[in-house]
Amino acid sequence: MNNDVIRIPLLFIAICAIQVFVLNHCLLFGCALPMFYLWFVLTMRKGMPRWLILMLSFAMGLTLDMFSNTPGVTAAAMTAAAMAQPYLLELFISRESDEAFIPSSETLGTRSFVNYTIVLVTAYCLVFYTLEMLTLANGWKWLSCVAGSTVFTVVLLLAIDRLTHRK
Repeated sequence: MNNDVIRIPLLFIAICAIQVFVLNHCLLFGCALPMFYLWFVLTMRKGMPRWLILMLSFAMGLTLDMFSNTPGVTAAAMTAAAMAQPYLLELFISRESDEAFIPSSETLGTRSFVNYTIVLVTAYCLVFYTLEMLTLANGWKWLSCVAGSTVFTVVLLLAIDRLTHRK
């Protein structure tokens, strides 16, 4: 817990800075945006209070909305991801796991972490692009944005995980 007091604010600031100053300018094919900030929700420890995960995720989403010109979209989608995260994590870990359990390929195992990442990122992208477009009238654009951003984000998050948890 004491480690979280230092880790979470530093992670919050670093992720926001990387997303705003670097990754928001990396739009592939006009639709695939890397959403590195999902790392924040993805790696929340098991025993963290749900209200705290929701508040921190909402704050990060709101911060990114201010810099990305997406009024409330990122905040709403991050809050939805934070609501789903504890339940999704329960699907991929054993019931006997420690409260200080932090999800990674090292702790979950590679296959489980990849599946956990894919499910969370896909759910996030579905919510994000549905709210951003507010219509499914242009279904191909919506689908290409969801699919492209999901793939780009999953690859980025798995690469970051591999770099931070080398064996």
